[in-house]
Amino acid sequence: MKWYKLVFKQNQPIHIGSTRWGVINETEVFIPGWTMWGALTNQFLKTNGFDKIDESKKIFEKITNFYPMIGQGKEEPSQLQPLFPQYKGGVFSLGDYTEEEFKFKFVDTLVSTAVEPILRSAKDESLHEFEYILPRSKLDFDNISKQLYWVGLIGFEDEAIKEINSLIKNNNNNQKEVNAKKENEKLDMSDLLKQFFSKIYIGGDSKYGFGEMELIYSINEVTEKELKEWNINESGTASIGDNYRLRQFFKFSNEVKFEGELKLLSEFDFTQNIPRVQDAGYFINVGSKVSDFNGIDLNKYRLIKGKFIEID
Repeated sequence: MKWYKLVFKQNQPIHIGSTRWGVINETEVFIPGWTMWGALTNQFLKTNGFDKIDESKKIFEKITNFYPMIGQGKEEPSQLQPLFPQYKGGVFSLGDYTEEEFKFKFVDTLVSTAVEPILRSAKDESLHEFEYILPRSKLDFDNISKQLYWVGLIGFEDEAIKEINSLIKNNNNNQKEVNAKKENEKLDMSDLLKQFFSKIYIGGDSKYGFGEMELIYSINEVTEKELKEWNINESGTASIGDNYRLRQFFKFSNEVKFEGELKLLSEFDFTQNIPRVQDAGYFINVGSKVSDFNGIDLNKYRLIKGKFIEID
C-alpha cells in the first residue's frame, strides 16, 4: 500500500456538522475521515462520471481524519505541524489550543431568522445560529491574520490504483487524455490527485459560498515514523502504543481501558432522497489515551474513513 499526505488550503468558511444545542448549530473543529471521504468521492464522480458509483466509493476509504495547521508566515505549508487532538485537564483540545480557544480564533457565527412577510417581524421559533470555521484567523492585537490549512493521509492499494485507471479509461470525457498515455505507463497518483482535487467542497451549505478547499500538496514520501504518528501501519491497520493518543476513532470494546470519552458516531447515506443511517456505533474519541488493549489484536482493526473497525 502507498500512502500520500494531502495538504489543503481553506479558501472559504466551512461548517462540519457536529451537534445542535437549541438554536445553535455547532461546527466540529476537525474534519472526520468520512466527511473528507465524501468530499473526495463526490468530486471524483463529478469529474469522472457517475457510471460506477459503488466502485468509486471504495477507492478513498483508507483515509484518516484531517486536522488543522496554522500558517504563521511565509513557511511552506507542508512543513507546518498538525494540531493533533488531546485532552488537557479533561478538556478536548487541538494541540495547545482548547476547543474554546480554537473557536475564539477561527470560528464565527451567523445569526438568522425567518420573517413574517406581512408584519415584517421575526417569525416565532425561527431564530438560529450557524457556526463556521474561518479560512483565516480573526485579527489579533498585532493586526495579523493567519491562514488555516488541513492535513491528513490517504492510502491506496495496487488494486485501487488499477481501479482508478480503469474508471478513467472507461470515461469518454477523459478518453483523449488516456489514449495519449502509453498502455504500460505507471499512473502518477500525486499528479492525479492534484488534477481531481484542485478544488473540493466540504461540509454543509456549499451552495451558499461555504466549503471550498484547495489541494496544494500531495506528498507520497510518508515515512514509517509518520504513519505511526497517525496510528497506522503501512498495511492500513492500527498501530497504537501504550498511552498514545488516538488520531483516529477506535471502535469501542469493553476490554479497552482508556482516558477520554466515548462518541456515538452515525454515518449517513445521502444518495437516497431521504438520508438514512448507514452505520452507527460507539467509538473512543480522538485525543483519548488508551492505557491497555487487554490482548486485543490491533492487526484486525483496519482504518476506514477515519475510524478503526475490526475486520473479520
